[in-house]
Amino acid sequence: MSAEVILDRQQKLITWLAAHADILNGAVGASSQWEIDTIDSLKEALLRLDDENRLMDIGIVGRVKAGKSTLLNALVFNGESVLPQAATPMTAALTTLTYGERFKATARFYSQADLANIEQAAAVYSDLLEKSLIEELRRTEGRAGLDPERRRELAERGARRALATQQPSLQASHEQWAKITASGLSLAHLKEDKPLEADDVEGLAALLADYVAAEGHYMPVTKSVDIEMPVEALRGLRIIDTPGLNDPVASREARTHDLLKCCDVVFVVSPAAQFMSQEDLDVMARITAAEGIRELVLVASQVDNTLHGSEMQAQLHASLTGLRRELAGHAGKVLDKLKLSNPEVGDVFQSLVDKGEDAIIHSSGMCHSMSVEFDSVADWQGGRLTAWQNLKETYPDYFRDDNPGLSRTNLDQLANMAGLHEVVEQTRLAKARVLAARRQDLLDAKERKQVELLRELRRQLSLRRGEIGEAGLTELKKNKRGLERRKFNLTVALDDELMGIKTGFVNGLRKAMKEVIDGAYDAADSGVSRTVGTEKTTRRTESPGAFNWVARKLWDGGYREYEENNRTVLPAAVKSAVSAFASGLRTDLDSRATELQAKFGKRLFAELLQTARRQLDDELDIEAVYSSLKSIVNGVEFPPVSLRAPVLKASTMKLKGSEADTFLEQAQHAIETLRETAEAAVYEYVETVKRAIPKSVADDFIGHIQAQFDALQALMEDAEKTRATLTMMDAELEAMQ
Repeated sequence: MSAEVILDRQQKLITWLAAHADILNGAVGASSQWEIDTIDSLKEALLRLDDENRLMDIGIVGRVKAGKSTLLNALVFNGESVLPQAATPMTAALTTLTYGERFKATARFYSQADLANIEQAAAVYSDLLEKSLIEELRRTEGRAGLDPERRRELAERGARRALATQQPSLQASHEQWAKITASGLSLAHLKEDKPLEADDVEGLAALLADYVAAEGHYMPVTKSVDIEMPVEALRGLRIIDTPGLNDPVASREARTHDLLKCCDVVFVVSPAAQFMSQEDLDVMARITAAEGIRELVLVASQVDNTLHGSEMQAQLHASLTGLRRELAGHAGKVLDKLKLSNPEVGDVFQSLVDKGEDAIIHSSGMCHSMSVEFDSVADWQGGRLTAWQNLKETYPDYFRDDNPGLSRTNLDQLANMAGLHEVVEQTRLAKARVLAARRQDLLDAKERKQVELLRELRRQLSLRRGEIGEAGLTELKKNKRGLERRKFNLTVALDDELMGIKTGFVNGLRKAMKEVIDGAYDAADSGVSRTVGTEKTTRRTESPGAFNWVARKLWDGGYREYEENNRTVLPAAVKSAVSAFASGLRTDLDSRATELQAKFGKRLFAELLQTARRQLDDELDIEAVYSSLKSIVNGVEFPPVSLRAPVLKASTMKLKGSEADTFLEQAQHAIETLRETAEAAVYEYVETVKRAIPKSVADDFIGHIQAQFDALQALMEDAEKTRATLTMMDAELEAMQ
């Protein structure tokens, strides 16, 4: 279908929805539900795709702290820290990078509307926090052994923790508004943008720090940054570094989507230690299905952090090969599942599966910066020093202070900038093919959405037409009387069914979560044990007697030598095992909870539907019963599992003897602490789930059906006009198909 036809139908759909939203229930939210683009944004996307001479757009997506900024600094700026890391989605500015003749940038600030929205969201968070605090205080009232001040402190902590999992966007807005007010900036006089210019990359980086660094003065009010530089790596490209697709700032998220719509290829940056998480998969599904993106590159970032476990081999290449194989296997499994939920773009994910290890580009921005600045290895501190010492400990034959050539070669192998540059170059060479395919893919994606929406809207109109008329009005009034007559029995039956299902679900959830914790704890114990080794040390003691005394004085004799076996441990490997335990435990708990919640929702809906139909003897329209119950069941919101990992502090050097023993005791204590924390978190989680499930569904169910009846009755009482309107609406939709 041509672009002209797509645009024309898009405009007609938008106009139709706006004109008839009050007649067709639910249509008012359809543009959001079906991701209908505005005409202007779709036209802009098509115009850019039609421009054969435009820049090649490369999108960078990934969760916060996935290593996107470090990767871009290595790829474009040769390791210079031009782009600082963001701490949260709120502090991550949307950034575009293009080639320019001068070093300049434009920092764009939040509009007055943006600021008003953030302030409003922060106020909503404060209200919810106060209500949650009151609920927590009421719940812990009378708890023995707690003075009022301590009880309030614990209650506030629990309330904040609950809101952090249930309302992350509101929490982010609250934190952002606090930073905005603390900045002392005059928001009323804030201009829309601020141009910046410098003589070199270092100067521009220093200027940008005031706008995008974590402690920058203008960081709280900076929404996006557009950067231009005479850097050869940027020639012919526009790189779009996104803050994420679940952005608390609506206007910034909308611009992110508008930019991604035009991307020719998207790099999905995912930390190797947590490769292809559910958040990554959600992003991939969204940008392929909704925006027609078909060129994806999977980047396993921060690979240097994953090469220190006990299962790694002494040969760097073998360890890296094994890691890539493991990542490819995991990616294949999760992408196979993603195909099933997104069949219309399943070939995109299948192509990644078919490529296997070749679909994954490993990288380490840290290793690249170490390679570039190896001449100053003696001055390294902080994270860089820790990473270097870990590499030397694990792979002493590959990383040495006294061999810059050898070390740089292997650091470059882990950094893999050559592999990333090769992908960019291949994308650049394939520009013509990609541009043609991208335009058609975008049109195909928008056509699919239009067809699905038209089909659903016509189905709803057909149902509504069947309900109109004298017979329908008589039947409706009869149903209303029947509902009122059976209201008491229906209430008792529905709520009894709910309580039985709720009790079984909560008990099963508590048991399943305990099994996950026990299994993870056993695995962590063995994981730490595998990091322990032994090392023989030759020691000597003075032998007794006069002869031995003389020997010691004359020729260093008079000693007795013996061998001593000492336990050894590499702290980095232990910390990695503990971190893996914490990360895996959190993921497994959340996964198991999600699985059980899905089963609960399906069972609850099925059992309540059966109970309602049994009580009503099919007197009510099944569509009304179905939609009412579906709305209630879908309204139950479950929080994610929250779990904080313990901090394990230690030297980065290999420990021996008593130092190793002490550290292992600390590691075991950390695991025990995490287990206790997990058990407490699970208890709190189950209690939160119990509160999330309503004690009664009958009132909501009956009220929902009565509201539908009232709306239908208003239409039926003017049946002739309503039928004519519905017929006209359907004819308009049919003409669009």
